Amino acid sequence: MGHDISNWKQETNYTFIQRIEERELNGDGNTKSTKSQTEEIIFLYGQPYAHLIKRDDKPLSDSEARKVEKKLNDTMEKRRNESPADREKRLDEFQKRHQEEHEFLREVPEAYDFRILGEETVDGRSAYVIAGEPRSDFRPSLNAARVLPKLRPKLWIDKDGYQWLKMEAEVIDTITWGGFLLRLHSGSHIELEQGPVNNELWLTTHVHISFDARVALVKSIRMDIEAKIGDFKKFRTDSKVISVQEVQH
Repeated sequence: MGHDISNWKQETNYTFIQRIEERELNGDGNTKSTKSQTEEIIFLYGQPYAHLIKRDDKPLSDSEARKVEKKLNDTMEKRRNESPADREKRLDEFQKRHQEEHEFLREVPEAYDFRILGEETVDGRSAYVIAGEPRSDFRPSLNAARVLPKLRPKLWIDKDGYQWLKMEAEVIDTITWGGFLLRLHSGSHIELEQGPVNNELWLTTHVHISFDARVALVKSIRMDIEAKIGDFKKFRTDSKVISVQEVQH
């Protein structure tokens, strides 16, 4: 948990590229449709911003590219000219979401009985393989942590730095959000991977989510979502953020 908090704090010093592919599946598990988008994640005045650069692995059309650049410039202009009070409020809200994630992680050790299954090699690194079984006596402090007993986690922990290399979670009981607005069925699967960047932090490099859900008790959906993250670049904290218009002039 401490490693994750440290990584999150340093992540704001990096830009990176992420490609997200969504595959809708039919009842037999075959692909019905596929779409993807590639984004550059940059930090503008202390908060991340997703800048679309490709759609379905193709350059944006001229009209969409203009809209994307306008949105970026408008966001930079707004954040550049916001009052100190508005900036403080915006950043406080961003930090609050991070804090909620930290508090969620603190509940994880209390939610499971963990045991070491053995050792494996992941991306050339030796790792302990650890499985978690939900504890019947777990009482979540956070509302968000109520999902933990409905997940069965498995982790690969780096033997050198004790960072997690890989994390999997299987949904073992139906998870419901918004009353019956969204129901995530058992058998759904989540997988994450992370790796070292620049010898100073670890960042997520791969996310794979496969799920079977029902929306509003009416529509059933089966989706396979995969995100690949890379091309991490550290930028100087004293760098000046400028708009496209400023570059052109």
